[in-house]
Amino acid sequence: MDKNRARQLIADFASDFSGSHYLWGAGGSTPGNADGVFYRAAVVTLHPAQTDPKDPKIFTATCSVDGKSVCAGRFKKIRGGRLANSTDQDLVAYLNGLAGQKPDQWEPYFQWFSPRMMEGKKLSRQLVWGEDCRARRHFDCISFVNFVLSRTTIRSNWSMNIDQYNAQTQEVDRRAPPVAGDILTRGNHHIGLLDSDGQVIQAEDSANGVHGETRYNPMEWSRRGRLADSLLR
Repeated sequence: MDKNRARQLIADFASDFSGSHYLWGAGGSTPGNADGVFYRAAVVTLHPAQTDPKDPKIFTATCSVDGKSVCAGRFKKIRGGRLANSTDQDLVAYLNGLAGQKPDQWEPYFQWFSPRMMEGKKLSRQLVWGEDCRARRHFDCISFVNFVLSRTTIRSNWSMNIDQYNAQTQEVDRRAPPVAGDILTRGNHHIGLLDSDGQVIQAEDSANGVHGETRYNPMEWSRRGRLADSLLR
């Protein structure tokens, strides 16, 4: 296959997961399933339901790798997602309504919202209306890149950390024209993938999830790396 086409397939595959949620320590699995990257195939579960308005957890994913994290449901990317307070009338009414039903009858608020107190590393405890986590894949930034490359290159067992990507990919001038599949890093704390149209595909944070809406700005990244041709399909 043409190498440029092979690189574009990496970016196209990554884009297919836009809308997935970000969860610290997660490997790309849907809650309760073993469909994530091989080394963390099944680390995401649904948090036990809590209807206390001061600490609700409804249809909310959690992961205990490197400390407990609770998904924020990419609330900044969904229409109507927002911060909340425990005394908000809509929140109290929704939770009181659940109390009168069996859990298997519960539905998200207005079809996709669910309240949760988000928690985790680098994440302050805040009450939010986020997106229902059921049937959504959950990644952190490094598992997202490893997951994508494990399915689009000749290697099926990518498990590198950011420092290893910095050391083992060919460094590219950050100001060069965009090439699909290039690997962008910010120090050793964030990683994403570049598309040929100049967009960055990344698992950004719990409020934003996985998206490809950010325009590549070379000054916002410390390094740009490229996989060797020998690794491409």
